[in-house]
Amino acid sequence: MNDKFHIRSRPDLCILRPINDVAVFVRTASQYGIGSRELLSGSGIEMEELDDPHHIITAMQEITVGHRLAKLAPVPWIGLELGQHHHLISKGKLGMAAMCCETVSDAIKLMMSYIELSSTYFQFDITVKGDLGFIRVKEMVRIKDLHRFMCETEIVSIHTIGALITDDINFFKELHLAYTAPDYAARYKEVFRCPVVFGAPEHLIIFDAALLDKPLKFANSLTRKVLEQECGQLCQRLNEQKTIKDKIRHELLFMSKDFPTLDQLARRINMTERTIRRKLTMEGTSYKDILCEIRKHHALELIRTTDFSMAKISELLCYSDVASFHHAFKVWTGTTPASYRKKIQSKYISVPL
Repeated sequence: MNDKFHIRSRPDLCILRPINDVAVFVRTASQYGIGSRELLSGSGIEMEELDDPHHIITAMQEITVGHRLAKLAPVPWIGLELGQHHHLISKGKLGMAAMCCETVSDAIKLMMSYIELSSTYFQFDITVKGDLGFIRVKEMVRIKDLHRFMCETEIVSIHTIGALITDDINFFKELHLAYTAPDYAARYKEVFRCPVVFGAPEHLIIFDAALLDKPLKFANSLTRKVLEQECGQLCQRLNEQKTIKDKIRHELLFMSKDFPTLDQLARRINMTERTIRRKLTMEGTSYKDILCEIRKHHALELIRTTDFSMAKISELLCYSDVASFHHAFKVWTGTTPASYRKKIQSKYISVPL
């Protein structure tokens, strides 16, 4: 393998995704006595949809379930546990197609080509220098209270998948992580079996570059061809089901600052204001309606998951004053923010997305 090997996954977060990873969340939660209904509460995902391999959900629905798992799990290292269940088979046809490739590098290239089927929240940049390979893992979205959970899940998943493809549990030679060491840092070495550096400038995995040329024992070109065609069809289906509302809602859900004006959003998604208005009208909604929906979602999440004052929540949601926030909240729910918080302290209220 020469130094010219370089592959990078797409830099944008996919709006829609298969339900596969949520099914893994549910299976992992059950090991801690957390029921499926309790875990899915608030996500808008129905129990019967877990049994439908063709069902598609949004990234935000998946994140909502992740929030619930991180909150309900009795151990702080649940991300390390969860990642071990995100193996190739859990990735459906994409994982099976990767197993049928000729070499490790072929499998990596295939998975990067259909990365939207992996339901990742990260971009991968893989290079080779001399005898070493480097995987740079870049976060495409940063959710403060889920940051370490999401990183742990993803990095362990990479290790689990890499160990299976290469048939080498010592796949990682070194791991660098761009966050401080948790109290349970000793568990990292148990999982990754290599030196782990915390507080690094970036997430970086170092491995033996020779593994990229390693033949895969389940290589089968005909089966791979069939599975890869099906991966292509599923990617097309994900793209076809996206509406302009989905795209705008997706952009706004992950905004960390003030919500943009329609003109600012139009430039962000490379579309004219006129086109956005026309398409939203065809879909029976408006930019104002979507903003209202997003504010409602964030308000309910903040009240449910934090102890922020109503003044702080009002500020985070860009309201001019607390009174305006109170008025909007009462329109949404029929009650005041304080009454809503008091009620959910004793019982979690499900709010479909």
